[in-house]
Amino acid sequence: MSQPYSRITTVSNFKKQLATMSVQEPVMVTQNGEPLYVVQDPAQFAYQQEQLALLKLVNIAERDMSQQNTLPLAQVLSNLDNRAKQN
Repeated sequence: MSQPYSRITTVSNFKKQLATMSVQEPVMVTQNGEPLYVVQDPAQFAYQQEQLALLKLVNIAERDMSQQNTLPLAQVLSNLDNRAKQN
């Protein structure tokens, strides 16, 4: 299994390089050989959070399908139409 972090540095090295360090790829920051922080670009973090949200929705949908907790498309559209008329 490959290492999830291609860049690993110590706290002291991180502090020294902070002004010039690129975090386009996540950086594992360690202290005494143990993981302490993961630093990454804010845009990458936001993208990662969106991916996790999408995976959660897919998981919920798969669970609903396996439990046959679904509605026909025509009924969903009708329900949406009724809600729109109420507002």
